[in-house]
Amino acid sequence: MKVTLLHTVRSVYESFPNQLLKAYGKDIEITSLLDEFLVTNAKKKGYFPPENRKKLYLDLVSASLESPDLVCVTCSSLTPFVKEFRSSFDFPIVSIDDAMCKEAVMRGENIAVLATAPTTVDPTVSKIQMEADQIGKSVVIKSYLDTEAMTLLSSGDVKGHDARLAGLARTCQDADVIVLAQASMATAKKLCEEATAKIVLTSPETCIREIIAKLSEITK
Repeated sequence: MKVTLLHTVRSVYESFPNQLLKAYGKDIEITSLLDEFLVTNAKKKGYFPPENRKKLYLDLVSASLESPDLVCVTCSSLTPFVKEFRSSFDFPIVSIDDAMCKEAVMRGENIAVLATAPTTVDPTVSKIQMEADQIGKSVVIKSYLDTEAMTLLSSGDVKGHDARLAGLARTCQDADVIVLAQASMATAKKLCEEATAKIVLTSPETCIREIIAKLSEITK
């Protein structure tokens, strides 16, 4: 089996493939593409501009040339746009937060979304609301943004990044479930759980389970 991963953040590019290999526990070929422009340009513009859509599509075309059994896009900011392109390819395309958003709705009614990138907030909140609407469940979603945590992570200060997110999580007193919206935030899961004693969901963990399930379906 072959999986191609499309990343926009270097820390996820460096960590996610090994996490997938370890969890899958079978022979699997994993290749990774890193396109930081998709995030840096959106951050600079303040929205996801047309050139980003075009570049994302071209990245997926590039991935298709590797003949993968499955492609996973590991950036939550790209989730709404990945949906637009799925029908253009003959392999499944998994978005990093698909499974996480579904699980959040299943596990609580008051959902806190923590993010460190402004471009991730609206897509994640919208995705969770869509999942709730599909099953007819009423949910309350509150979002919290800490861009300084991203600055710390970008400078290599993982401990500082995680500590800031744990402090932010402590303010989510009404939440049943806390969603760490970006894959790059997954390192803070344990601290957030310890700080709140609440359910904390991360996209790499839930996405890897989804990938394994889809690969199992393909090999049947």
